[in-house]
Amino acid sequence: MTTIAVITHVDRADVGLVDEIARDRGHECRIVRPYRGEQLSELDEVGAVVAMGGPQAAYEDHPYLEDEGRFLSAAVDADVPVLAICLGSQVLARALGGTAHPGGTGLEAGIIDVKPSDTTAGGIAGQFFSFHSDSMTPPATAEVLATSDRYVQAWALGSALAVQFHPEITMTGVHDVLEVEGPKLERFGVDVAAMHAEAERYFADGAPDARALLGHWFDLLPSDRPRH
Repeated sequence: MTTIAVITHVDRADVGLVDEIARDRGHECRIVRPYRGEQLSELDEVGAVVAMGGPQAAYEDHPYLEDEGRFLSAAVDADVPVLAICLGSQVLARALGGTAHPGGTGLEAGIIDVKPSDTTAGGIAGQFFSFHSDSMTPPATAEVLATSDRYVQAWALGSALAVQFHPEITMTGVHDVLEVEGPKLERFGVDVAAMHAEAERYFADGAPDARALLGHWFDLLPSDRPRH
């Protein structure tokens, strides 16, 4: 069994598919909430790290995000598998020498098409739920794996995989996001009801691309990571 440190940034974080697939493969998720003052795990206590999304901006002054960035960088240096999602991917980009910044084409929300990079064999492709207006520039030495028609969507460097979209989210998580953000989105002309209905169809179909991506990442984890 591998213990996986799952870093969250909001109280109602939906770690649904990450936790489900981890358990199916005999792993254990340990939730850590640095924004509440909880201490990040010692690297010799965990076999992998997942850094989740959140409403914070990675380029703003949040000391706990700076600590998180150092932790993620140390994990990569130690060859500990890291999966960084949305905000997590932006924090990781900064920590490894890239940047995080406001997205140049604004909000990308709903089910999006992700296409493999033209220069990458075996890149990431499929449909995934997305909800972000910030973006990142991957480190210069990273391999860009996928893009949408607007943003970089996935990249890899060493033991880290970073994705801008949300493979972990379930319909419950989408409902929570739209419950909070829906009124604001509607004021900006977003058809929230259509977004919700599209997500319902996606998850009713089983979210196959999200499950495939997470399943592949978890399948690469060691069954047990030696302690130092």
